Amino acid sequence: MGNLNGKYQVKILGIEDYQALTACQSACPLGTDTKRYVRAITEGDYEKAFLIARQTNPLVSVCSRVCTAPCEKNCRKRAEGSPVDIRALKRFACDQHGVAAPGAVAERLDEFSRRDEWMSDRTGNNILTMSRWLQKAKEKMGDTKLSPRVAIVGSGPAGLSAAHDLALLGYRVTIFEAAPQPGGQLMTGIPGFRLPKEIVMEEIEAILKLGVELRLNSPIGRGVSLADLRQQGFDSIFITIGLQDPLKLALEGSELKGVYTGIDYVRDHEHMAVGKNCVVIGGGGVAIDCAQHALRQGAAQVAIACLESWETMPASLSDKEDAQEEGISFYPSLGPQRVVGQEGRAAGVEFLKVSSVFDAEGKFNPTFVPDSTTILLADTVILAVGQSSTLPSLSGMEGLELTPNGLIRANDDLSTNLPGVFAGGDDRWRFGRNATDAIADGQKAARAIHGYLSGKDLQVRKKAYMRAVAPDFQNTRCETIAQVKVPKREAGERIRSQEEITLGFAEEQARQQAARCRQCNIQTVFDRSRCLRCGTCVDTCVNGALRLVRLADIQGDGNLEKLTDAWRSHPARRG
Repeated sequence: MGNLNGKYQVKILGIEDYQALTACQSACPLGTDTKRYVRAITEGDYEKAFLIARQTNPLVSVCSRVCTAPCEKNCRKRAEGSPVDIRALKRFACDQHGVAAPGAVAERLDEFSRRDEWMSDRTGNNILTMSRWLQKAKEKMGDTKLSPRVAIVGSGPAGLSAAHDLALLGYRVTIFEAAPQPGGQLMTGIPGFRLPKEIVMEEIEAILKLGVELRLNSPIGRGVSLADLRQQGFDSIFITIGLQDPLKLALEGSELKGVYTGIDYVRDHEHMAVGKNCVVIGGGGVAIDCAQHALRQGAAQVAIACLESWETMPASLSDKEDAQEEGISFYPSLGPQRVVGQEGRAAGVEFLKVSSVFDAEGKFNPTFVPDSTTILLADTVILAVGQSSTLPSLSGMEGLELTPNGLIRANDDLSTNLPGVFAGGDDRWRFGRNATDAIADGQKAARAIHGYLSGKDLQVRKKAYMRAVAPDFQNTRCETIAQVKVPKREAGERIRSQEEITLGFAEEQARQQAARCRQCNIQTVFDRSRCLRCGTCVDTCVNGALRLVRLADIQGDGNLEKLTDAWRSHPARRG
């Protein structure tokens, strides 16, 4: 496209531009090399697929089940309504391989990386880069000097991720967990029928094998302060305690018996009685979890009511479909007004129809349709409307600067106002996020802590490789394979057994579904020595995207100038 001086604007693509074209990988908070592990599954190399997925994710088996899959939301096939089931393919690779110790993963990655045929993006923070860094550091300094100690407060995905990376970098890491079991929300906030607890524990045990110390039933902030940790010899502290408190909903009747908050119910549902008729208020994933828990506890009728419409509910479509299959009813676009009581117990919930959830400025400000009252009968009401401030959990952490919402104020590198103290995960976010976001925060914290303790930043260098496509390469088959839904247990069976809802792909299904990938990472680079300047490419391009122009008719940034100068000075050109 020409500008005012009549020249065409040209940009020389860099690594970021090429990576952005692979939308699935660009959307992943961890930069997981999706294209490569999907391709490895197509080829039947499941160990390679696992290693590629594992190299940037210490909780890869967990994420293969509960990640919100931003990669799939950005898959180019999504426009057709049939994105590649990338998360399910990751699960297949993980299930085929099983959880592996980080040391063994690093060894295999090191072995693979020395082979000519192995080419994979190793962008940013990953197990192989850190393992090699530690080896070089040991060779340089020897093993006589004790490494600094790092305390991690909280054993959720952010804390575990940071512990994993810091241990790989040679630091002595201790995790302090207030609960009697590790894992945070992975263990207490996600139902076992969605994420089996044995998988979480296997991932945690693999991280602990790096030499990480875990102290359970050890809350920090009440009996033990941050200053106490300093006195115990910890050189740096990473706080990642999550959002521990339910978001309060000012609803008349919420004090009645039989009314629970979503976060409390998910944690302790086994100790909470559920009646025959249960109404869950909320439209997110936790609301779906609560409804399915209630059904498995024996509730005869379970309903979900929320402000949002069916299309705009935060819960994923697959989760909503799972709930519908189990007989759970949905009442979208209803706003709760009060819990109706009878003899001190919940008897129902009164709603009004919602006309809009947000105002003209896009702020959350629900409005209701007058005289549109609906009452849903319920002897159990679960308010699953989110998680909130961690102020009670932060008592005793004097000196930390907080936000008006009661969260820890942290900079982009996760450092706080206290030297050597970092904070990440949900306790610096306004709302709870996905496990992959938390893992990415843990990795960021590990890099920042390393920089603070060593005085030298752990540089994140992006690497990319270009190689010729095989002469016999064909990718037309990807458009001929129909999408197959991920297999699930029959609704009645999974309610009775309370086992995992999804079963995952069988081998033949996985290879076929992986072959649906368009391989957007393959970018065309033309060999100018073969161009005859005949113009046929311009004439035949149906999108009119190509033009042949003189070098004098283009302009761009400094990269273009460097390229043209190099071209002009090339020996072949001078000759």
